[in-house]
Amino acid sequence: MKYIYILILLTLLPLRSHAEIKTTHYFCKMNTKFYETDKNEWSQKNIDYDFYVEDNINIRIFDRQIKDYIDTLDILINNDDALVGYFLNDKMINIFTFNKISRSAKYSNMYFNELGGGQIGVGQCYPRSV
Repeated sequence: MKYIYILILLTLLPLRSHAEIKTTHYFCKMNTKFYETDKNEWSQKNIDYDFYVEDNINIRIFDRQIKDYIDTLDILINNDDALVGYFLNDKMINIFTFNKISRSAKYSNMYFNELGGGQIGVGQCYPRSV
């Protein structure tokens, strides 16, 4: 009997791990305003991001300019109409909102540390297959 349980577990394990890596990918072009510290003037540039929705748990953000992941957000909403994620700690808050119908998106981060700083990006996102 013990061997039957082990066989069942070994059979189901690959199915479980395949289900665990379900990812949705969005490519976003954002017109971004930012400032390095609270004393700086606003600057502006276009930033291309990839947003990876992993298992409907979190959103990983990849900045194409610096070629690195910059954030992981917890998902607040993910349905047919919208995707909303956030990260909050004692130094910053980051928020991503995406209207799946209009494809409009916003990504912002604000810092509470001694320098301050932050950014807000507004643009369009497009789903991609992974």
